[in-house]
Amino acid sequence: MGASLAAAANGLLLLTVLPVLPPVWLPLSLAVGCLLLAWWRRRFWRAAACLFLAFAWSVHVAASALAARLPVASEGVTLRSTGIIEGLPELSPSQGSRFRFRPRTVQDQPAQGRWQLFSAGAELPVPGSECDLQVRLKRPHGAANPAGFDFESWLLSEGVTATGTVIAITCRPPGNGSMDGLRLQVREAMSRRFPERPEVGVLLALITGDRSLVNASSWADYAATGVVHLMAISGLHVMMLAGVAGALLLRLLRLWPRLALWKPLQSPVLIASLCVAILYSMLAGFSVPTERTLVMVAVTVLVTLTGRRMPPFHVLLLAMVVVLGSSPLAVHAAGFWLSFGAVTVLMLAGDADGELPGWRQVIHLQFLVTLMLLPLSLWFFDRVSWVSPFANLIAVPLVTFGIVPLGLAGFLTWLAGWEGAAGWCWEGGLRLVGLLDALMTQFAAWPAANVAFSLPGAGGLLWLVLAVAALIQPVTWRLRLLAPLFLLPLVAPAPALVGAELRMTVIDVGQGLSVLVETAHHRLVYDTGPALGPHADAGERHVVPVLLQRGIRHLDTLMLSHGDLDHTGGAASLLSVIRVDKGLGAAPPMTALPSGLPWRPCAAGQSWQWDGWHFAVLYPESGERESARNDNDRSCVLMIEGQGLRLLLPGDLEKPGEDALLARVGPEALRADVLVVGHHGSRTSTSPAFLAAVRPRWALVSAGYRNAFRHPSAQVIRRLVAAGVISRNTASDGALTLAVDSAGNVSLERWRTASGHYWQADDASAVFADWHASRELGDRGVNR
Repeated sequence: MGASLAAAANGLLLLTVLPVLPPVWLPLSLAVGCLLLAWWRRRFWRAAACLFLAFAWSVHVAASALAARLPVASEGVTLRSTGIIEGLPELSPSQGSRFRFRPRTVQDQPAQGRWQLFSAGAELPVPGSECDLQVRLKRPHGAANPAGFDFESWLLSEGVTATGTVIAITCRPPGNGSMDGLRLQVREAMSRRFPERPEVGVLLALITGDRSLVNASSWADYAATGVVHLMAISGLHVMMLAGVAGALLLRLLRLWPRLALWKPLQSPVLIASLCVAILYSMLAGFSVPTERTLVMVAVTVLVTLTGRRMPPFHVLLLAMVVVLGSSPLAVHAAGFWLSFGAVTVLMLAGDADGELPGWRQVIHLQFLVTLMLLPLSLWFFDRVSWVSPFANLIAVPLVTFGIVPLGLAGFLTWLAGWEGAAGWCWEGGLRLVGLLDALMTQFAAWPAANVAFSLPGAGGLLWLVLAVAALIQPVTWRLRLLAPLFLLPLVAPAPALVGAELRMTVIDVGQGLSVLVETAHHRLVYDTGPALGPHADAGERHVVPVLLQRGIRHLDTLMLSHGDLDHTGGAASLLSVIRVDKGLGAAPPMTALPSGLPWRPCAAGQSWQWDGWHFAVLYPESGERESARNDNDRSCVLMIEGQGLRLLLPGDLEKPGEDALLARVGPEALRADVLVVGHHGSRTSTSPAFLAAVRPRWALVSAGYRNAFRHPSAQVIRRLVAAGVISRNTASDGALTLAVDSAGNVSLERWRTASGHYWQADDASAVFADWHASRELGDRGVNR
């Protein structure tokens, strides 16, 4: 049984490494062949059949999810739909609401899938309500870079087939109550009773799994100290509540000793514990950790009641197969790996011999869990907190034995109608949350908290796993000497460019711009992408992870073309992590420059030499800066020249600026092989005269997918096509990396093609086809 469970689990896990989805008939055929051979070597071929059957099921579910994505033709069109509000709506930072919607009909036709929607309305829709709405949708899409958060993978794991904005919505109250409706009532009750108390969000997250009210500062401190996992209702909380319920029932049943003569007391106690675990998991919204714990509790109860035995690892494997069998796409979620990883670590690292005293064993396990989950943490979050073991030693018991019991006691008394008692319990929980926040704020101030670090691809993850395994293996201390050797590929400098090689990466930052230029011994970043909200920016999410993945912690120059936030919004995050020698261009907005960092405005005539490449600022002169009608026409224009090639970065320069530059320097000075298209392809830039002067072979566009400005403009695309220019767009291709070798040969890598992720390859083809089709569209009067 163990071999079959392990094979099925591995078959379900294979989905994470597929560059493309194979046809389902292929693994099914292999499974049938293995079943036919099972008579020969039963155990091996039966396990192989389980592997291929599980793999076929996961491929079928993934293919169905991709097929259910919104058709390209329906993007950006106002659609009428009826359906059900699913899950718990959340307040959004922009004073609207985010919620999941399961459509029944679209344009009066049957529909399927799940949508993630934003509504600007002040009212939150009630979970379970049937609603009629008008909505504009787009396919699931996110930035595609060699490092950083993969939004598309997360949407896939959540079963989301479209995202969009609600134009109008009318809902009818649900006929029956639901668990999500109860969770919403708890949120409203706590918010009314404790207004202006930021601790409410944390307590609510620990009671019902509703994290919508956790404030940004608390979340940042929890992330920096490595205790953010506590904000999800974990298996520990489910087990604790089930155990308390079982113990109370056992004490109650023992008041009537004759009951034990009729039926062993263990049976009703186990069944009651399982029922409590099910109810609490429902209240938590059935997250991956609660599902895993619920399955493990259910298997343990059933095995005990039937008088059988099952090894603990078989229980864990069965839980993994059940969780992934019911939702194969959960394999793409960080929570799945961290949850099962933590339990595996505890099983492997637990002190079976009991040699350590209780408190020492707790410390020992805490440090081992932190160490063994380090590879996964770095892989998913590009950060590590070395204060995590110390912070968790305080946070875990405080949350588990203080905050959660008080919060649940308040919930149960509120449910019983005893609002006074509920208020007392919740007040005690809020005070403990305040204590937790104060302690985590102190830990977050330590230098070792929240250290940014990115693994150099899947190979880096493998080396780190080997290093950790060598360090903690119990066989012999001599094997631990291998750990530093396995770490060498992580601490060694990334493969450097040599000679006159150059690499330019247009990072996918959405509707904005950020370009990384690397020569053999120097690094420059031109713009840092947009601000993405009150507490997020492209520097943190996209630019810094790419730099760290390349092994770059130091920039020779940071150049900000002009002051628009879609070009400077990520500067603060970049400067907080990356050391910069010199700044050029617009000063970062609302950012205190690091002490000693020299910063100068761009000026035509500035130039420098790096490793055989000539960098020159062509624009603006002082008079051009003063006469510019807007900030776009103050953009720094950078020319990079070497190996017989030229690369031109014009920022957001518009036609008046282009004309002024062209009149001053002449067309020959603007001739370039590669053009980073100005102003994201706006119709106000890349004028016919400018394009005729530049005469590029490649045009690289940095624009957001289906952005509100409709960049790149159809007019600009037609000009590029007419001129025979090869065009690429980050919206359809992800990060674009142009490499020049020492012989002057040029190659262009599109990350969506090179990533090896089946969900990005599928999306790339659809988006790219849509972008090509847009060449035939005319402008629609939108300011571009």
